[in-house]
Amino acid sequence: MKTVPNFDRIGEENAFAVLGRAGVLAADGMDVINLGIGQPDFPTPENIVEAAVKALRDGHHGYTDATGILPLREAVSADLYRRYKTEVSPANVLVVPGGKVTMFTAILMFGEAGGDILYPDPGFPIYRSMIEYTGATPVAIPIREENGFAFSAEETLKLIGRKTRLIILNSPANPCGGITPKAEIDKLVAGLADYPDVAILSDEIYDQMLYDGEQHVSLLTYPEIRDRLIVLNGWSKTYAMTGWRLGYSIWP
Repeated sequence: MKTVPNFDRIGEENAFAVLGRAGVLAADGMDVINLGIGQPDFPTPENIVEAAVKALRDGHHGYTDATGILPLREAVSADLYRRYKTEVSPANVLVVPGGKVTMFTAILMFGEAGGDILYPDPGFPIYRSMIEYTGATPVAIPIREENGFAFSAEETLKLIGRKTRLIILNSPANPCGGITPKAEIDKLVAGLADYPDVAILSDEIYDQMLYDGEQHVSLLTYPEIRDRLIVLNGWSKTYAMTGWRLGYSIWP
């Protein structure tokens, strides 16, 4: 029987607490550089703004299919194929209001008392907050500077036990910016063959914010785990659309 979630276990997202405080200071005339929120330092591109304005003027502002309009889900599939040469059916794409909906749903599905969920530490604070909310035990995957702030496949695999329900991975990583190299992801996926009942949530929201020749490796490119993989992504970071509340996820 699943445990009833306990709202007392929900923590605050400190990034928004810092954002609120920074807003107060800025309103008082202080020059503030806010490093507390994942907000791009450029505006939403003009062509996107104009397309949205045109859509509203053309009357596209009513209810949609619960999974998102089909043309958008088809566009997501086409974009993933263009970037990763991997087939994703629009039927497996879910359009959601931001990235947290995917986190909430995935963690709620697998989180319960007696179960373990692995999450990156340091990492996005909502991972641990949501795990604790469900009654599951959060198990930290160490994110170390000596690894370039990428996760270690060996360390991660050693943390998996009989109670493990879900592993949360994040590359490119928030907040430290580490990008896990392909060799390390290959090693992790190979090791996961020994744990066929463990699901994976791959947070890839920063997948196009790459520097110094780094390359992102999507877990979608590993067919051997696609039947238990959830991928979180969206447009908030790449296109500076944080306030638009538009994200998507890929499900088995």
